[in-house]
Amino acid sequence: MSLSSDSRISFADGQSIDYGIKIFAVPVKVYGPTDSETHKAQCYYDHRIGLAVVGSTINAYTVKEAVYEILQHLQFIPGYTDFSMEGIAKMVMKIYRKAALDLGAILREKGLCELILTGYCPLNTGIRTFYFTCDTSAYPIVPKFSEILTENGMSFFGSGTKAAADVADKNPHFNPLQIIRKVVQEKRSLTVGGSGQFGKFDDYLNFEILGVQDYELNEDGSLKEYVNMLRGINWHKDEFEQEADGFLVSYNYIMPFQKDIDEIWRKNLDGEIL
Repeated sequence: MSLSSDSRISFADGQSIDYGIKIFAVPVKVYGPTDSETHKAQCYYDHRIGLAVVGSTINAYTVKEAVYEILQHLQFIPGYTDFSMEGIAKMVMKIYRKAALDLGAILREKGLCELILTGYCPLNTGIRTFYFTCDTSAYPIVPKFSEILTENGMSFFGSGTKAAADVADKNPHFNPLQIIRKVVQEKRSLTVGGSGQFGKFDDYLNFEILGVQDYELNEDGSLKEYVNMLRGINWHKDEFEQEADGFLVSYNYIMPFQKDIDEIWRKNLDGEIL
């Protein structure tokens, strides 16, 4: 299970920036009852779960900040609490509903966002994923959530859904980041742009954010350079290049376009690129 996105945040006047953060690793800690003598509680769940946001930036970041804080301080009652990933999703739903109804009343559809929440479930000892959205066909709007991706496959969300699905249909071998890159390059959706973002689960079932190694081409189609992108920014170039006495931004990177790069090198060696 992984989450991928672009980096574009669009504004009402048609302008945009291409370094918006849309995928997060959220720490979750669940404690048991507090001991009456020691006044301490044992931690029974300590994992990072994945959160992706789609839609209104104001709504998304309001929910994300609240979720980030609250989910580190959960406590369960043995025999009563739904100690599962769905139980965690129900807690997130309380925050999502509050933000959706309050901001929706002010900004209408422009104040709404969607969430994808994914994490390790202690009940079935596997990864479970939930989708949060709003039914806008009625007023007031109705926030809801449901489990998704119970089988292998890809799902698309947001304004670029149709464009991404079209690229995926024509290129069934593409991975999610290749699909996003194609949509951005061909400008199939003006609200989709910037570089890709990516997160997945590590060997300990904790969600982690990885940088994305992209590439640029020369005018003749030959490989110009590798580009290490993190959250829409190249932290190794231009104004973010490391200074002699400065800190280094250290991340692991995924290489989703290596097959594309290998094909470019092959064409170059075969004389197809001159």
